[in-house]
Amino acid sequence: MSLSYGILGFLNYNPMSGYDLVKAFESSLAFFWHAQNSHIYLELKKLEKNGYIDGKTVIQSERPNKRIFSITDAGRE
Repeated sequence: MSLSYGILGFLNYNPMSGYDLVKAFESSLAFFWHAQNSHIYLELKKLEKNGYIDGKTVIQSERPNKRIFSITDAGRE
C-alpha cells in the first residue's frame, strides 16, 4: 500500500502520466525507495479502478497516446 501513497502524493502536486511518475520516483526517491516501472503502472490501474485517481487519454499526433492521471477527492482522503 505504500506505493499507492507515494503515487497519490506525487499526483497531489500535479497531474502526471505513468512515465512522469517513473521519472519522479527516479529523481527524488530512488536513493531510498526503488519502485519498478511495472509496479507503478499496475498500481495506477488499481488506484483508478478504486476511484482514487482519474485517467484521461491525451491524443498525440507524432507520439503514442498517453494517459494523464489526477488525484480525486477520494484519493486525497
